[in-house]
Amino acid sequence: MEEYKWLKLKKSIKYAYNTSPFYHDLFKKNNLKPSDIKSFKDMNKIPFTTADDLQEKTKSFFSVPEDKFVTVFTSAGTTGKPKKAYFTKKDIDKIITSTITGLQLMYSITPRDVVRLSFEIGYGAEISGSRYCMNKAYEGIGALTVAPSRLRVEEELEIFKDYKPTIFMDVSSRVNYLTNEMKKIYDLKKLGVKKILIGAEPTPNAMRKFIEESWNADVFIGYGTTETGVLQAGECEEKNGMHLNEFNFFTEVVDPATGEILEDGNLGEFIFTTYDREGMPLIRYRTRDLGRILPEMCPCGLPFKRMVIKGRVDDMISIGAGDNLYTRRFDDILFEIPEVIEYQVILNRKNIKDEITIVVETEIIKDSLRERILEAIMEMPEINSGVLSSKTIEKPEIKLVKPNTFDRNSTKQRRLIDNRNLYD
Repeated sequence: MEEYKWLKLKKSIKYAYNTSPFYHDLFKKNNLKPSDIKSFKDMNKIPFTTADDLQEKTKSFFSVPEDKFVTVFTSAGTTGKPKKAYFTKKDIDKIITSTITGLQLMYSITPRDVVRLSFEIGYGAEISGSRYCMNKAYEGIGALTVAPSRLRVEEELEIFKDYKPTIFMDVSSRVNYLTNEMKKIYDLKKLGVKKILIGAEPTPNAMRKFIEESWNADVFIGYGTTETGVLQAGECEEKNGMHLNEFNFFTEVVDPATGEILEDGNLGEFIFTTYDREGMPLIRYRTRDLGRILPEMCPCGLPFKRMVIKGRVDDMISIGAGDNLYTRRFDDILFEIPEVIEYQVILNRKNIKDEITIVVETEIIKDSLRERILEAIMEMPEINSGVLSSKTIEKPEIKLVKPNTFDRNSTKQRRLIDNRNLYD
């Protein structure tokens, strides 16, 4: 595997240098040539590629004439300008072939399966890469895909009753929401769903457990980024880390502050380099996703390393007296409370103090629930210290609202709204 990765990496670096104006200029500015990269450790000689680079210099990444591209995917991030990723037919065919292999190898998908695929197709001219590629992959396997765009709860239930899908696939917040709503009017265990494939968002253990128990189905989490090629990792039956697609990507974990390459097992930022990407190769792309590569091999027997996501580098916010808080902590705490369907955390600043408002969708509008939520939030050391010790955070305010209060027309549920303008 190491020999394979090294050969693919050398080939990809040389191809990008020779064909992509962006990378040719990047190497020249840093007095580098592909021959200077003699080992995996030499990768730290190459500067990172960032989301800003993609947004500001998209076409300078092109390694083929523009008329050779057949599709463009845009990211579905919750903040910032969407990033565009262009693909040739050869690139798309490779993604779909790799996805078919993964679905068959990891989840035993066959032509007998029926798949409810409810990812949004996109907005206007924008296309959801995950939806498009997954649809084509299931088609390639021969499975029946039921893929009308997102429907109301009652209509969604009718889809499950009529077509009896064995596989359900969407982002985690959507699956969690439908599970909450549909189980009120029907026993989901009777629908016959065997596997639920989710991704694109954090999935706390409490949420996974709730979904699995409600459907009597296994939940498997996947990972991918639009820019690097949509689908990059997925869980096996062990559900302990996502196996990396090491055939198509070179993966590094680096210290997000210094850029130092870290050994497996250490927490850092994931960096990806694409193999054999014809149209728009990426070398050392910063994902801003924070996690680690597990050092031990998986008991399932697959020879691919596993990654776990722990947060976002840019999800780390400064709060109170300068304490660093990863916003995914709210997921772990709030979704442990069964009555919580969905939530938003809204941060404001007044009189040099941070104000925290937590808006919770729930069917139980009671003071007792409000008090339980406040008690759980106050157990977070960063918030507790800010409220009780440094006096830099006001006591959090808990607002309970009815289900379906939040807008669910976007692909990802935006759970943190920071109105403090700390970096203006």
